Amino acid sequence: MSEGRGQSVDPAEAFSLVASETRFVILQALWDLTTGTGGPSVSFADLREASEIRDSGQFNYHLDQLTPQFVQKVDGEYQLTAAGRRVVGAAFSGGLTDMETTIDPRPVRDCPECGGTIALQYGHGQMHVECRDCDNHEADIQAPPALVATADTDELETLLGKHLLTEIQRLNRGFCLYCGGPLEAEFQRDDEGRLREEWNVSFSCEVCGHVSYSLVSGVVLDHPAVVSLLHEAGIDLRETPLWELDPLLDATERVVAEDPLRVETTIETGDTALTLQLDESLSVIEYERHERDRSIE
Repeated sequence: MSEGRGQSVDPAEAFSLVASETRFVILQALWDLTTGTGGPSVSFADLREASEIRDSGQFNYHLDQLTPQFVQKVDGEYQLTAAGRRVVGAAFSGGLTDMETTIDPRPVRDCPECGGTIALQYGHGQMHVECRDCDNHEADIQAPPALVATADTDELETLLGKHLLTEIQRLNRGFCLYCGGPLEAEFQRDDEGRLREEWNVSFSCEVCGHVSYSLVSGVVLDHPAVVSLLHEAGIDLRETPLWELDPLLDATERVVAEDPLRVETTIETGDTALTLQLDESLSVIEYERHERDRSIE
């Protein structure tokens, strides 16, 4: 396995290579020929025929421009590179082209902050779950238009809930939602050193610089101890949208030590509470189940 970084292409130059209808036609033809039951590569003749580009000189020129960044030649035949597949996949997702798929605000629960209405809405490739009466935001994350456009109306909430869970898991495992680069996670605190009440964890990409935010409870939501606690309470993370999970939304977090930094979060279900302690890298270093303290209720 080779190490180190090879020669990279300037992003503006890479985008210019596919800024042509003819070149995208070639990419899509290659996708169609090699997807599903098709083989991994196709001949020059088959690719040209599928592209329906009659002028051989024009076809040769544009195919050459796509090689080797988006198309590669292997043993005399052509196949898409990972970058080529991403370009076609992005087009199919609607993320680059669909600005019309929307979901009007639809109530999903009562707001725990003001008693108003938490609503789910979608537009411009972004899903929002937020209160219509106060500043409480429970989710704000990208989602491909194709996911929304192809779903039945009665399945939308569950489907977008699964998408949100998948994206949070991706963050927790250290991968940027946009470029796939590694993330640096850290706690967010106010001027007095207390954890912020909202979005108290940040994930900063070391490659593209994008910053995503989450709650401490979001960081631990797929820890085995949390999954077990929820399962015993009859809650399946795979089927329940996160904005309906009161144990996670109502979790309490606190800084319990400064040097080294230690943060605890407590998740409660029924008569049981689970306290997890995280270090400064947001790794769970210990956890304990105990009887829920009802004296403060």
